[in-house]
Amino acid sequence: MQRVTGLDGVRGCAILWVLLYHFFALVPKAPWVAAIPLVGPLADFGWIGVNLFFALSGYLIIPLLAAQRDDPNYYRRFWCRRAFRLVPVYLLCLISYGVAVALWPDASPDRQRLLDPAIPLWTYWALVQNVWMSARNYMGGEWLRVTWSLAVEVQFYALIAVMVRMMPRPRLVPMLAVLTAAVVLFRYAVVFLNPGSAAPIVLLLPCRLDAFLLGGLAALLPGPVPGGEGRRRLLAWIALAGSVAAFGWFAHGGFGGATRLVLPLYYLMLSVGCAAVLDLSVRSAAPVRWLMQNAVMVRAGQLSYFVYLFHLPVLWTVYQLGSGGAPSLAQGRGVGLMLVVLGVLYGLAELSYRWLEAPLIERSHGYFRRVGRVEGARADSR
Repeated sequence: MQRVTGLDGVRGCAILWVLLYHFFALVPKAPWVAAIPLVGPLADFGWIGVNLFFALSGYLIIPLLAAQRDDPNYYRRFWCRRAFRLVPVYLLCLISYGVAVALWPDASPDRQRLLDPAIPLWTYWALVQNVWMSARNYMGGEWLRVTWSLAVEVQFYALIAVMVRMMPRPRLVPMLAVLTAAVVLFRYAVVFLNPGSAAPIVLLLPCRLDAFLLGGLAALLPGPVPGGEGRRRLLAWIALAGSVAAFGWFAHGGFGGATRLVLPLYYLMLSVGCAAVLDLSVRSAAPVRWLMQNAVMVRAGQLSYFVYLFHLPVLWTVYQLGSGGAPSLAQGRGVGLMLVVLGVLYGLAELSYRWLEAPLIERSHGYFRRVGRVEGARADSR
């Protein structure tokens, strides 16, 4: 799939929303900080950025796999590229955790909150920490807690790579639609069989899979007939508006006593909206075009992987060194430290992207270009 600038902007929107959630919504704030117009309500829903990442993965990965379904190097190409993209920075994150365990002051009152070993370290290496977190109904220490979503991503890759390889291309879209319905039914089973815990709905792939699938469906559905681009955009806008309205009604208790019955549809509402945003971004629909193709958003999207994995470690480290305590916006000093956090995080992300991530991405692409040339030469010689 050709790289679309607007999709980098979607990544940027997602990561900035997540940062707003963790850096603003979840920390103590002075009244004047909390009163900043629009920021508080927007930050409260910043966790939706993760759902947007999931939909984007489906939008990109499913059509890519479908296009390469008959490639003899199908699995090797896919997993090598994913490994080159994901593993190095993730290893840095796990190594940084080990360094923090060794160096973080034992007397710090926040050490347990940050580095709690309740989730076994081997689960992070095996990328099954989300399953363990769900079973414990606890997401572990702050340093590594966001990695649950990476585990969900990798588990999705393993599932979808096999499914696309086995499924004939004409049946792929119907299969994705049926599987989306099955995900909703699975969530209903979880809600009514396990009413005491919301963790499985948040953390387990079978409960979050519809975001990936709806993203893939948005990418695979046929484009509009000539002259029908406006109708396609209108449908996307209607889907987005309906998703926002349904989610807003739910978030403000509009379903009343029926809330529990509607709960399994919660992420479906979000995922429909996320898929609509992706469609509008690709089709350059204003004002989505202006937002998602903005240079700041695009660059934030390019740096988003490092920023996502390291934003909490950097946050806690800067506040530990600067104030000896937990992150806070309750005083002017805390606001100043938050600005330092953003600067340090951006600087480290730029270094990571320029010197580690981008070169490895290019190397993975170059490797398979060479493989293709070699195999073509062998075919010609037969």
